Amino acid sequence: MRLNSWGIFALSLSACCANACKGGEEAKTPPVEAPLICDVTSPGPAPLHLLTRFQYDNAMRDLLGDSSRPSSSFPPENEVDGYRTHAAANPANPLLVERYLAVAEAVAARSITERLTELAPCAEAEEPSACGHAFVARFAERAFRRPASEGELAPLLSLFDAGNLQGYAKGIELTIQAVLQSPQFLYRVDSLRSPTLESGAVALGGYELAGRLAASLWGSVPDPALLAAAKEGRLITAEDVEREARRLIGDPRAAEVVRDFSEQWLGLSRLDGLARDGVGVESTALTASLRESLQRFLHASYFGPEAGLKTLFSSPTVWVDGNLAPMHSAGAPATGMEPVMLAGPRYGLLTQPAMMTLLAHADQSAPVIRGVFVRERILCLPVTPPPPDANVIPPDPDPSATTRERFRQHTEQPSCSSCHQLIDGIGFGFERYDQLGRYRDVENGLPVDESGKVLATGELGLDGDFTSAVELLNRIANSSLARDCLATNWYRYTFGRLEQPEDQCSLSQVKERFAETGGDLKELLVGLTLSDSFLYRPALTEAP
Repeated sequence: MRLNSWGIFALSLSACCANACKGGEEAKTPPVEAPLICDVTSPGPAPLHLLTRFQYDNAMRDLLGDSSRPSSSFPPENEVDGYRTHAAANPANPLLVERYLAVAEAVAARSITERLTELAPCAEAEEPSACGHAFVARFAERAFRRPASEGELAPLLSLFDAGNLQGYAKGIELTIQAVLQSPQFLYRVDSLRSPTLESGAVALGGYELAGRLAASLWGSVPDPALLAAAKEGRLITAEDVEREARRLIGDPRAAEVVRDFSEQWLGLSRLDGLARDGVGVESTALTASLRESLQRFLHASYFGPEAGLKTLFSSPTVWVDGNLAPMHSAGAPATGMEPVMLAGPRYGLLTQPAMMTLLAHADQSAPVIRGVFVRERILCLPVTPPPPDANVIPPDPDPSATTRERFRQHTEQPSCSSCHQLIDGIGFGFERYDQLGRYRDVENGLPVDESGKVLATGELGLDGDFTSAVELLNRIANSSLARDCLATNWYRYTFGRLEQPEDQCSLSQVKERFAETGGDLKELLVGLTLSDSFLYRPALTEAP
């Protein structure tokens, strides 16, 4: 289930010809929306969230020290707009439940074999039943993201006691199995509290906020410090949440969430099985190098000394290793990856080798793919999908012509131009980067033309002619559309849904804070935790 429409364009030559774009209609600027009125607390929906595979694996690591990534045996997750975090699209199913059982048994067995004394220590002088009961309460609290109730603890304690008859290790093993299959662990559930009088919104308690903070910023379960803050009443106010959010963002686990978000936002799974002409490097090794190079760049954009939105969209730095350096005429580092300045100019995320390779055909660059990606994923401007009868075969490479000349029919034919002027005018700006992201001045002996035009974005500083990729990307780097679009994508990833009317005030809060901080990417993450949709949930209504 893949609903991100930029992928639909991956091979499109005549994406909007025929029915999708009536002959020759002029591109229209997006309508101006009426101003929001947000004078009361207004959270968006709060559905039950099943743990994602990323969150499940992190929980196994933090709860049990198991870094084997056991969720790899789970069935693939469904995607909505490219995101696997979408709650409604990923309910439990019989195959997943079966895998939960198998993984719980395997993880529990490894835990008692490899880490029993670390997880559930019990000295010779201590009574095993007392040690076991203490472990059950402690383990359930971490896994459930709150203290277990008496009704929840009783069967777990009984299960331990039954297993303890066969030995202490068996009692611990059975308890771990049971907790890892419990809905209290597998689902993030907000407890029921009284709604606020003015809006009906329900303020979340400390434990619910601890669970949301850990899931959103670490992709995991709360640590003891978060649970202690909830227990001691130090996780109630927005100021409390902000304090803990900053602590969590300072932990290396926050970088893993940024990595997971980036994989989905940018569609990096399409790098797997990549086939490109003229490589000279084994495809699996090339894919690994490209992905790691891009993730190093993204990490620096979020956590480096010059981190921020401007670095994300304008930094000239590229990370290379022994696989990438020869392709880009750079000196290979002795080991690992190092940041370099390549001979051909680079300007931020969109000119990174991984992105230019991802957004290309096997044997040539792809202005359509690149233009659609920028409009949809970077600017959040929807593009009309191609009609069913569209010709999706790209033109064959021509040794006597440039890619731009071969794709020119999009903007010259009236039946195509109304859509393709929106797409290709941006995509042509990246023509200096071939199907491997290598910089070029000429193609087939002909000079490369990287000029283009941005149309119908509704932003004065973004629209208009440009002469080079650097000029285009400088506009994007300073664009409020790009800034707001990144905030929107983080919102969708964090809350596991496409925004609905009820989300608009919370999303506006996130965008405004991001803008006020000058595009500070870590402050964007903090801002998500201070929105109404994070601090509250709607009151439940009784069925008629």
